[in-house]
Amino acid sequence: MSAPAARTWRQCDARVRAQRHFGGDFHWLDLDVPPDFETPEAGQFVQLLLEPPSPVLLPRPMSIAGAVRRARSLTLGFLYAPVGTGTRALAALEPGSRVRVTGPLGRGYPLGRPGTPVLVAGGRGVAPLLMAADALARQRRSAEFVFGARTRSLLVGLDEARTRIVKRGGRLHLATDDGSRGLRGNVVQVLERLAPRLAAPLVIHACGPHAMLSAIARWATAHGAEAWLAMESVMACGTGVCRGCPLPCSAQARERVLAAGAASGAAALRGNPEWAMCCTDGPVFEARDLDWERVE
Repeated sequence: MSAPAARTWRQCDARVRAQRHFGGDFHWLDLDVPPDFETPEAGQFVQLLLEPPSPVLLPRPMSIAGAVRRARSLTLGFLYAPVGTGTRALAALEPGSRVRVTGPLGRGYPLGRPGTPVLVAGGRGVAPLLMAADALARQRRSAEFVFGARTRSLLVGLDEARTRIVKRGGRLHLATDDGSRGLRGNVVQVLERLAPRLAAPLVIHACGPHAMLSAIARWATAHGAEAWLAMESVMACGTGVCRGCPLPCSAQARERVLAAGAASGAAALRGNPEWAMCCTDGPVFEARDLDWERVE
């Protein structure tokens, strides 16, 4: 079963604590939310809405990359690229600016699963895995961290990953499509080389492009490994109300949901046995629960 969803989520004002360039085209944003905001799990997200006059109408889902609790606040960290109207406006906010936050939302990674934890990041998908690395370190567990991108310049957050993994006994493995850093190839090829040297079972926690996640799902199925994959989707509400972020369930998941009954709450995918909502049933799914032939 996946990690439980947040016990409670809330909507509140947050203040920009800091904003800094993070390398390449990426930024790091720290937001202070009230102290009664629930501490998020790695893999969960929030919806951010800029104050009026805002250039965008709807809130934007943002993966949480860090969480630091202080006496009078909880600081949430976000790694993002200002590529659209909303994120460019977000990048322009100065410390002290206010943002409307809803969260924490969704289900995170089940980091307590027994086995060898392997974190796999593709490009900017590294964000929730930085937080996962911190969580594993608090459990006093080392992890293998596989990080891939098209080129070395797109290994965003590499120094952060190294700090959080290597200094705590884990190991960092790199891959780039053009061979400019690490293995010339992709993260699945790294997994193929790495797996024989690790104690089974492997428990993979991954985030990145859907094509990468699909390849990891197939690799995990073929090698008897667990894989927990954080999906991205366009979300209008983030709370399951608008039903705008469906993902196709696998036949195995449909059978399990129907056998357990929607009211039991025991299955990873609840409610509709045909479709799962990325926002509330995910964004972290076990690989076997989705029909990867129909995931767009």
